[in-house]
Amino acid sequence: MSTYYPLKAGNSWTYKNNDGSTFTNKVESESGGVFSMSNSLTPNLTQVKKDGNTFYTDSYEAGNMQPFLKEDAAAGDAWEIKYKANTIDSVLNVKIISTGGTKEVEGKSYSDVMEMEGMMSFIVNGNIINAGTKYQWYYAKDVGLILTTSSLGDNMPLINCTI
Repeated sequence: MSTYYPLKAGNSWTYKNNDGSTFTNKVESESGGVFSMSNSLTPNLTQVKKDGNTFYTDSYEAGNMQPFLKEDAAAGDAWEIKYKANTIDSVLNVKIISTGGTKEVEGKSYSDVMEMEGMMSFIVNGNIINAGTKYQWYYAKDVGLILTTSSLGDNMPLINCTI
């Protein structure tokens, strides 16, 4: 079955940072439908699971599974990712911009791409404060995350993957 995030022990994705350094996300193991993922920049494993057509992760806050990707999403669909960042209640409002398009990343053309956008906010004393940071994620079917960009100037393209 075709998927935007092929999870299987051993699969890995290597990305390039703005400064030219790289990092790798890897599926280390699977137990009961929950996948343990490593990131070469952090010491802690994160968890990812798929329930129906929705992928959940605790990568935003350990132990707090939040939806980050929906296989059946269509342009205009939206949801929230709620978590604590440095003890501050945070919300990432995710919206699907498009599905089924193509995207060129590092000279390689990917098809059937889902483009997502996230707006970061904080909740302080019950008030939502827009952090002014916007993220874009591009997922290609049968490949996974191929590009992350942000209004902070981040540009993290996929440079290699093992699926």
